[in-house]
This record gives sequence, structure tokens and C-alpha cells, in this order.
Amino acid sequence: MSDTAMRMNRFTLRFANPDAEQKFALEQAQKSLRPIRIALITTAVLGTVFTLVGILVFRGMFSALQRPWMLGVFLAVLAVCIAATRSRFFMHRNQWVLFGFACIVSAEGIHLAYTVSHEYLTTRGYLPMLIYLFVLYGLFRLRLPAATAAGVLSVCAYIGFFFGTGLLSGPDLARHAVVLFSVNALGMVICYQMELATRREFIAMRALGEERARSERLLLNILPASIAERLKASDAAIADHSDEVTVLFADIVGFTPLSARKTPQALVELLDRVFTEFDALAETHGLEKIKTIGDAYMAVAGIPERRADHAQAAARMAQGMLEAIARVGADTGEALSVRIGLHSGPVVAGVIGRKKFIYDLWGDTVNTASRMESHGVPGAVHCSEATAALLGGEFALSARGPVEVEGKGEMHTFLLMATGAPQPAGRA
Repeated sequence: MSDTAMRMNRFTLRFANPDAEQKFALEQAQKSLRPIRIALITTAVLGTVFTLVGILVFRGMFSALQRPWMLGVFLAVLAVCIAATRSRFFMHRNQWVLFGFACIVSAEGIHLAYTVSHEYLTTRGYLPMLIYLFVLYGLFRLRLPAATAAGVLSVCAYIGFFFGTGLLSGPDLARHAVVLFSVNALGMVICYQMELATRREFIAMRALGEERARSERLLLNILPASIAERLKASDAAIADHSDEVTVLFADIVGFTPLSARKTPQALVELLDRVFTEFDALAETHGLEKIKTIGDAYMAVAGIPERRADHAQAAARMAQGMLEAIARVGADTGEALSVRIGLHSGPVVAGVIGRKKFIYDLWGDTVNTASRMESHGVPGAVHCSEATAALLGGEFALSARGPVEVEGKGEMHTFLLMATGAPQPAGRA
């Protein structure tokens, strides 16, 4: 998410982007479930204790509002509130539900104050409301506008109730009002600072998540996903062996004279276009790109993820590469062509280095695949006898007969092209 989207108004404490605000609200709703349930249970316990003390100690001083059945009603209401926190509606209307909870708890705070004697009411009768304000601003996780509204409304209701009943008046009423409004103002300041810190943490965690995702993407651009996970899990050297893979080499024909007549910028753009097409084909056909060396491209099928059709997958990608290079040539006006070589056999694969590391392959199979490319034919796929034997009847193969391969001696090789396509002849 961009910095602009995460910009926050310091006065209203809202993000400029509605989507960011919605994500923040949902995250806070999820985080607030446990504290809210604790707050409701704490209120139930305190309400029970205060009411029982009032009934047992101040027996005979109670009106209908102070009878024990009122405690049962209040506890039942709190049980419904706790159950409501498990609903889907709570997650999407979190602040409205919490505001309702706050009003219910506020009513019980006023009721608890009412249950004490007149002597205690004038001196310490506001204690239940002080506890309520602590719960409201400390545990309820209401955001600033809703918390402020609930706090001011509750204090006003308390003052209005006792003024209307005549139980508080004059200096006593003024003292209660000063204490409760002062504590409420302090709670508003604390609530503001808490929400500001929470929103800053939300921004920081989003930025950290984006950086982690960016690092993950960069790592996956360098290493196969399974290898990246192993590298993150352990510092041990990564080395694997596979008996059945197909290695693909491709090289742009006539690249040296092409590079001599093009500007560096144009040359890089052309190579980027070609290799981007090749990368897309590797992803489509399930091959692992190993590296590019100049104008050469190397990929493998069958490692790190083993697959029985590794030769077929490599052949399909090779045919796609011929089509891709023709398409790029037509778009750019360049006479582009590639030689492609395939060979199947065992390899050793692993990660080398600790800085600018790379996932690479070693073994005679790699060397032979490179020879298949260098001894191949422009515009065709040149494969070894081992690869041809694995391809079956899915592809059109043309035997080249014995070919003298540098470092390998005489080999029987084949040209592979799409079924029905004319076979190229000759040597690059």
C-alpha cells in the first residue's frame, strides 16, 4: 500500500484511503476480542460483588432498582454481549456494538452507585463510574470518537440521574461532576495516544509486510521456491542429485555482429524482450531457469521438482522458444534466430556462494546439452539420442546421423521440430 494511501489525519485519526481504514478496523476488531471479553467478565464480577455487598450490608435501604433480580438481568445482558463478540456482525460493526456494550456497562455503573447509602453516595459513590471509565478507555478498545461519545454520555447520564432523583445536589453534585469529567478528559487523552500508537504500528507492520513480500519476490527471482525455503530454514549447504532431468541451452545466432551495430541501450532492450519471452515459457511449461550468460539461456526440467515428463516439457518449451524468437524478430525487424540443444541424464544441483548466490547445475549432462546447442542448427532444436528416446512419438524427429561433437566424440543426434514443419538442414 502506498505512502499516500497510508497517510493519516492526526486530528480525526483516520487514514486517507478508505480501504486502509477498513483493513485497520477489521484488524483491530480481531485483536480486541479477548480484551473486550475480559472487560465484560470483569464488569460482571464487579457488578456481582458490589450488588451482593449492597444487599448484605445495606439491607432495607433499597428500592425496586436495588432488588437481586436486577443483578440477574444485568448478568444475562452481559452474557448476550459476550456471545455477540463471536458473531460476524461484530467483526464488521465493531464500534457500534462496543458503543452499545459501553452504554450497558455505564447503566450498571449508575445502578451500583445508586445501591450505596446516602452517606457513601456523597463521598465515594462515583467509584463504580471511575472503574467504568477505566474499563471504557483501557479495555474496551473503542476508537477515539466512539470512546469519547460513550464517556461523555455516561458521565452526563450519571450526573443527570442523581440530579433528577435529588440524591445529589449543590457541592456534592459539583464535586462528582468535576471528578468524573476530569477523569473522562484524562481517558480521552490516553485513548488518543493509544489509538495514535496503534495506527502507527499498523502503518509500520504494513510497510514491514510489503518489504518482506518484496524481498521474497526477489529471492524467488533468484532461486526456486523449494530451494529458497530450505535456504531460509538452514545455513547448511544445499546439494541435490537427480538421475533424470533434461537440460536446455539456447543461444542467439549471430549475436556478435548484431551487438556491434546496435547501441548498448537497444541491445539490452532486445535481450530483455527475448529473455522475458523465454522466462514466460519456462513458467508455462514448468522448467526452472538456471541462468543467462551473455546471449545464452539455460533451463532445466526435472529438478528441483521431479517429474516423469521432463524431456517432453523441455521439448515443448524449446518449440515455444522458436516461435517466440520469430515473433520478436518480426516485431523488431531483426533477423533473429536461435540454436537450441537438449540432453537428458543425471545432474548435481545446488546453491553456491554466500553473496550473489546462484542455483546451478553440474555434470556431464550439462556439458553435453551445451554441445548439443553449439553443434546445432539455427532455427531448430538439436537433441541427443538419450533425449530422443524419451520423447516417444509426440514430436517429429529427424536423425542427423553420426555427428562429431567436441569433447564427446561421435554421437547420434536428432533435430526436433513441430509436427509437420519442414526440417532444417545443414550446420550453423
